[in-house]
Amino acid sequence: MALADSTEAAGTVVSHSRSDGSDFRTGLRDYLTYRDIGVFAATNGDFVAHVIRAVPGKTFEPQWHNHEVKFQLFFVIRGWAEFEYADIGVVRLNAGSSVYQPDRIRHRALRHSDDMEILEIVSPGEFATNLIEE
Repeated sequence: MALADSTEAAGTVVSHSRSDGSDFRTGLRDYLTYRDIGVFAATNGDFVAHVIRAVPGKTFEPQWHNHEVKFQLFFVIRGWAEFEYADIGVVRLNAGSSVYQPDRIRHRALRHSDDMEILEIVSPGEFATNLIEE
């Protein structure tokens, strides 16, 4: 299954962003929007990759959680984001920064710029998120 703005040929998937942002959808968190870039369908669910954007002006309460994953990587495209990790503490990721999050690492998002955009790649494509009480 290809996205409306994707082109598939012999297993290769190309995803184009819509200039009006209409390809971004709400997802796991209401203060972010997500644009699927076709990796889930191309890998039969082995991976998911999406671009995550901040919803300008939307606030949130940091919540400790973890994800049951084999692989999770964030790459900051634009803006910045601050996370807190159980093993390394608070880290600020600026444009060009990346972080690999190991399976079930306890972490939480603290804050981000209104223009934040992150590429996230995760395996498996469907995974559990567990909230952790403080």
